[in-house]
Amino acid sequence: MQTVYLDPRLVPPSLRGGYTGNKFKAVIAESVTIPADAGLWYNGSREHYGVVRISDGVVVAMPGQGSSPWNPDRKEQQITIKSGFAVVRHSYFSGKDMGLTFYLSPQDAAPMLPAPVELSPDAALVLEYTATRKSSYMGKDRYQMALDDIRAGYCKREPLSREQWNDAKNSLINLGFLNKAGAITPAGRNARAA
Repeated sequence: MQTVYLDPRLVPPSLRGGYTGNKFKAVIAESVTIPADAGLWYNGSREHYGVVRISDGVVVAMPGQGSSPWNPDRKEQQITIKSGFAVVRHSYFSGKDMGLTFYLSPQDAAPMLPAPVELSPDAALVLEYTATRKSSYMGKDRYQMALDDIRAGYCKREPLSREQWNDAKNSLINLGFLNKAGAITPAGRNARAA
């Protein structure tokens, strides 16, 4: 299965349902397993699944999710993803809305997929440290953390200058992989995964 972060502008309104947030992911798969506890709350967390016809947003009922947790008919289900339909998972984790994940067949996912990109080694490094590190930690910014990792041998490459780092960061902003504040965008997450 391949996970892709989606630009909210590319998500058809028919797939959004009543969701008004901007966190979207797509998983390209032939099938999806719906857990037996789908739809139940536990410690402020829940995953609710539905099947949606992509063309018009008609929701197909998923049996079992509205039933009692003690219902003996509750069981794990394997759903084959048919062309023209999406399995939609709305997730909450510790009370926080984590957004929608669409499980799509490869042919239905194609219009939402980003074009493949090739990044320079410097841009790839900046993108990796932006995605995986806080903006600062113990008085060090991401550039200094990367430099420390390179010098310690955790990152196999030559050290880069602050100017090279800033040039790579500006190129990522121009490509739309980082926003103007330097935070990673959905396009940047996809470029990092490529």
